[in-house]
Amino acid sequence: MTKLKGPKFIQYFQPVIDGLRDLGSSAKPSEVYTWITEHYPIPKGEIESTTKGGQSKFQNKVGWARFYLAKGGLIATEQRGVWVLTEKGRKANFSHEEAYNFFKSIHDGFQLDGGQADETEPEKTVDEADASAPDEKTYLNQDVIQEELVNILRGITDKGFEELSARLLRHIGFENLKVTGQTGDHGIDGEGFLLINRFVRIKVMFQCKRYTGTVPVKDIRDFRGAIQGRAERGIFLTTGTFTKGAREEAARENATAIELVDIDRLLELLIEEGLGVRETKALTIDREFFSPYRQAP
Repeated sequence: MTKLKGPKFIQYFQPVIDGLRDLGSSAKPSEVYTWITEHYPIPKGEIESTTKGGQSKFQNKVGWARFYLAKGGLIATEQRGVWVLTEKGRKANFSHEEAYNFFKSIHDGFQLDGGQADETEPEKTVDEADASAPDEKTYLNQDVIQEELVNILRGITDKGFEELSARLLRHIGFENLKVTGQTGDHGIDGEGFLLINRFVRIKVMFQCKRYTGTVPVKDIRDFRGAIQGRAERGIFLTTGTFTKGAREEAARENATAIELVDIDRLLELLIEEGLGVRETKALTIDREFFSPYRQAP
């Protein structure tokens, strides 16, 4: 990627737009990430390195690109987790200089309010501090909470992680779940059923790994071999991340499908389901409201 003045994520403005165009003008974040890595020479180190909160630095930069493109009206969100090109976005074709000017026009328009991070130094705030990219729904203290959650998840026992994973899967629609993890079970930690509709359900087996690094392709192959003929789908949950090879192996055609849940997705699901976290209300003073009363009559 060509180096630009300004935050590094600016370089992903056009790749995000190009990816959405090629994917039919709408896509999930994971689809955009994959498209960019397949069509642009992203360094392996950037894809596999993580922020302090455990998020891929590559995905973090793409997330910041989405944030600014959305602020500028080029991307809309019709539902949580789906990025959609607007009419304005369909026509966009940024040169490097235009990408920087686009960023500056939006950044300079930000207003500081109570509790909001100071973005007057965007390069330092976003790139050097590894600030998490805002999601469609963002909390003021989300960076701190996510970092603490990462530490908690990586500090619980293997058995605890298996039980927590089962509880999470129950919350998102799985039934008859049981934790089966034991020596000699080829890495299968639990199983259950996912209800597709009122008449159809599929058997799923899952594996849980408390990793701090990346899960290699071998682990995915071993897991698939363990569930082959015993379940219609597998879920691999980890407190780490997955290598590109592991992701490709999980999505391989004509093989038992395996869903991958890395540390980023774990954090999202725990927050969405309110497991181990509670949303609280906070008051913010509207200083402008009092401005007229400070003026002399």
